[in-house]
Amino acid sequence: MKELLKSDKLLKIAFIAGIAAIALIFLSSFGSGSDTRLTEEQLLEQRITLMLAAMDGINEVPNVTVKLDEDKRTVLGVTVVCPDAASNLTAERVINAVRTALDVSASRICITT
Repeated sequence: MKELLKSDKLLKIAFIAGIAAIALIFLSSFGSGSDTRLTEEQLLEQRITLMLAAMDGINEVPNVTVKLDEDKRTVLGVTVVCPDAASNLTAERVINAVRTALDVSASRICITT
């Protein structure tokens, strides 16, 4: 009988520990806002990449990085690595396209080849 009590007690403790672990895992997914920000940044990066790749004069797919502020409302900066932007005309067209699409000043956009 004592063995049965001990095993029931052990079973209850294991059950409670399991529920607590599941609850902690579930709650940890709500605690971090940075995952959402990264997702929004990645979405903007994909949209700008697709837009630039469709432009005349750009033959290679550019690499775009967008940095948002903590509130995810303001674009802090954009970096575009575009080998086809070696000419001033193409670089200017890329800057104007990014500036218009993201409503950001040209001083927040960096174009490199």
